[in-house]
Amino acid sequence: MDFITDIGEEKLYLYLSLAIGFLYGFIAQREQFCFSGGIKDFVLFKQTKRTASLIMGMIVAILATQYLASKYEIEFLDTRYYTNVNYLFLVLGGVMFGFGMMVSDGCSSRHLIKLAQGDRDSFFVLISLAIFSFLTYTFMGQFNELIHQTSLIEYFQRESSFNLSGYIVFPILALFLYMSVKNFKNILETWDGILIGLVIAFGWGATYYFINELFLEESLQSLSFVYPLGKVVEYSYTKFESAILIFPVLTMIGVIIGAFISSKFNKKYAKKQMCDTSGLNPPKLWHKMVGGAFMGMGGILAVGCTVGQGLSGLSTLSFASFVAISSIYISGFLTALYLKKKNALVACFFFDFKETK
Repeated sequence: MDFITDIGEEKLYLYLSLAIGFLYGFIAQREQFCFSGGIKDFVLFKQTKRTASLIMGMIVAILATQYLASKYEIEFLDTRYYTNVNYLFLVLGGVMFGFGMMVSDGCSSRHLIKLAQGDRDSFFVLISLAIFSFLTYTFMGQFNELIHQTSLIEYFQRESSFNLSGYIVFPILALFLYMSVKNFKNILETWDGILIGLVIAFGWGATYYFINELFLEESLQSLSFVYPLGKVVEYSYTKFESAILIFPVLTMIGVIIGAFISSKFNKKYAKKQMCDTSGLNPPKLWHKMVGGAFMGMGGILAVGCTVGQGLSGLSTLSFASFVAISSIYISGFLTALYLKKKNALVACFFFDFKETK
């Protein structure tokens, strides 16, 4: 406790939040951890390395988060993954986000990594995403009562989600992991997923600590990137009137810093490489920005992105998160098939297990 007194509660909050984002950014850049990339790898080359890392991340995030919840009696029922759940919005938002992330060549977290690597297009995609995230949650906040009086929307509204059983989730994820790794020796190559899963649990543990030990006005949460990008627009709009940046914004800043530093050691992905696009019709910048707009709107409706719902939300075993991430994946996969048919799905790098190279 003397350490906390010496460093100060607000500084500790700042450092821990940045550190969580830094770890995610550093690891994700190192192995190019990417949800949409996993879909693209499979559709184009039938490669499953990044998908295996993603599944491993889900498994570890669930195990570590549930361990913390059991040890420290952490309740997730008041988090956004359980309260005021609208399944119509989850599905609609998931479909929009999945479409947007494939058209723009990356989800929200992926574009933060690509920005740190020097990708100019990602800067504009993130601006588009941030603006439409801000507009969407602002609009929904101002007209919330009117929106939810609509009979169709009201029909899909539930006061709370429910827990998935670990006895059902783990066998399904274990089966998908087995199908993805191809060879048990390849399991070690999913180390990035293992570490990122632990980072997700670390996020839950840190915010629990902020609330219950430091008594800070923060909500129980872990990593997510669509809402904080919208908050950056809000901060700019209000001329940074907030006295302290919220946890998800700080972690997002940490992601960029971590990915940037990692890119200096991992120079293979340091800048956008020239791809052989002969015979292809890759999306133009304005197409990617439209994709960013869809992610901004979809991520708010779905209450999270691939990381926010697929890792943070799913780690709480929320059924709503399962619905959201399933909608994102199915939409993303179908969009990838369409883009491939139109010769618009481009890959600059190949990701495969060493045993199969």
